[in-house]
Amino acid sequence: MSFLTNPIFQTLAVIGVGLVAFVSEWLPVDLTAIVIAIALMLLGLVSPEQGVSGFGNTATITVMAMFILSYGIAKTGVIQLVRDFLLRWGGRSASRQIFVLGMTVGPITAFINNTAVVAVFLPIVEEWSKKQNISASKLLIPMSYATILGGLLTLVGTSTNILASGIAKELGYAEFTLFQFTQLGIIVFVIGIGYITFVAPHLLPARRTGQAGLLGEDYGLNDYVSEVVIPKGSSLLGQTLRSSRIQRKFDIDVLELIRSGTHFAQPLGNKLLLAGDILLIRGTKEDLLRIRDERGLE
Repeated sequence: MSFLTNPIFQTLAVIGVGLVAFVSEWLPVDLTAIVIAIALMLLGLVSPEQGVSGFGNTATITVMAMFILSYGIAKTGVIQLVRDFLLRWGGRSASRQIFVLGMTVGPITAFINNTAVVAVFLPIVEEWSKKQNISASKLLIPMSYATILGGLLTLVGTSTNILASGIAKELGYAEFTLFQFTQLGIIVFVIGIGYITFVAPHLLPARRTGQAGLLGEDYGLNDYVSEVVIPKGSSLLGQTLRSSRIQRKFDIDVLELIRSGTHFAQPLGNKLLLAGDILLIRGTKEDLLRIRDERGLE
């Protein structure tokens, strides 16, 4: 009995169950995190003050603000100017294109979350690769690494820097300043950009199908997005999206659920499917037709 009440065993058990829940997505990820915090408090492993301290942590608020800033900048039209710059100065040399792209996205990710930057630049890279008649894979991987390198330049460049600063403060040390990483970050950034500029073009695959290896061709993004309605009498009624297994069976992605005018985004695994629900799904034309016919969707 003492084994079950051992704090070390309890902590490891909570961590283990939490990892399984994160991987299997029994619950939405955010809800799983909250349940773990509650479990730790109920078991007395952390105090209530410690359990809820993360919600008021400077690092948490800063990361939230960083995502808001990223979204705002993406909506201002500045990205359009960047697109025009890339198309004008990228040239036709693979090394030059990677260099221009890296020197563009790197400094941006010093102040904006790198995930948001990559998401915004994906269509730009697709268009660029099409105009230059090159494989998108030659640009996408260098772009990803350039954003990681750019995140090393400032405190807000990456979430881990912010978290490290918050932990330093909790331990009684001074918080990191905005540009405390910059000197070392510039050295790493320059070396990294130099490597992906001159070495990466010779190592990366050049996938081509007909014309240039476009983003859709290289990465399977030529899928269709369609809305389907779950009618009365459908075999899906009463099931959750996860238990229905339609995503795995038909190789589709359910992007959104619309119910009575209300839009529900991911995670949707535990949403109960009701008559009249509208599913926004993505997949190939054949898969969309197959799920419509086999499941009686409209």
